[in-house]
Amino acid sequence: MSDIKCLLEAANYKEKELFFFNGDMLSEVSNRDTIFSGFMDEAVKLFASEKPMYYARGNHETRVFFARHFQDLFSVKEENLYFMFRQGPICFIVLDTGEDKPDSDIEYCDITDYDTYRSEQARWLSEVVKSDMFKTADYHIVIAHMPPLTDRTKRWHGQEEILRKFIPILNEVDIDLMLCGHLHKHIYQKPSSLIKFPIWVNSFDTVIEGTLHKGRLSIKMLDKKGNILLNHNY
Repeated sequence: MSDIKCLLEAANYKEKELFFFNGDMLSEVSNRDTIFSGFMDEAVKLFASEKPMYYARGNHETRVFFARHFQDLFSVKEENLYFMFRQGPICFIVLDTGEDKPDSDIEYCDITDYDTYRSEQARWLSEVVKSDMFKTADYHIVIAHMPPLTDRTKRWHGQEEILRKFIPILNEVDIDLMLCGHLHKHIYQKPSSLIKFPIWVNSFDTVIEGTLHKGRLSIKMLDKKGNILLNHNY
């Protein structure tokens, strides 16, 4: 059984209303076939032909030739790869956190400008949190690939940018939690004076399951065997 199927079954996927991929689904996206053979064929078979699926781009999806066609397959109805939407009483903000290293890094050959791109998102973010869609929601969840950890020794440039540009805006509104990936290990970061809401960091071998029952939001992190690693009610 594939990893994606094991994780989805652990999260009782058949009863879920929507799904998120939170980036770095592949090491690189060289062509369309890579995406489908890598994970999308399995996703379509299990759920994506019938239920909504959203995709927060990771830094690995920004690389190699086919990266420029990402939006042709995902988020095609959105103007940008960052957007906000409602699912019942929950408002989701999906951010595109870009690359993890500085734009000046030799790997990018002077063709990226993610610092400006994140500044553009910050201006957008500061406006959408003023909207009725956001204000009238009972819960507010941020989906973003790279986590802004409080431990400075564990942050790269992209995460510093997120902390500096996005977090001050999010700290001033009612964010319940932020869901991230990127680190290849699972982490729970408690709210602090620096980041006022909890951050859940998902790993390649764990899945995060959310359930809303009688107005109460429950979030769990599970491994492939269905063991609960983290559990919290909001």
